Amino acid sequence: MSSVRKGRQIDAALCKKGFRRDIGGDHICYFFTNDDGEDSDIKTKVSHGVMGDTIGANLISRMAKQLHLTKKQFLELIDCPLDENGYRQILREAGFEV
Repeated sequence: MSSVRKGRQIDAALCKKGFRRDIGGDHICYFFTNDDGEDSDIKTKVSHGVMGDTIGANLISRMAKQLHLTKKQFLELIDCPLDENGYRQILREAGFEV
């Protein structure tokens, strides 16, 4: 499994899996919403400049950490084996209220 993904692929996957996109400044922020549709404390961001580019292993690792996932789990979230409910379960098991 390659450790790089296209910026647009990551954007689309996060938006389909319970994240709200907030475009502002020089970054695009993604806030994970709770069951009530409100922003939780779980968030990550990318620069506008990487949306058309490939996001490398280093940034993917940082995004995974921000989302309280392993790199493998993050790639599963992006590639779809891990769905929104599965991600919520991982967060709940880690003690987060989402």
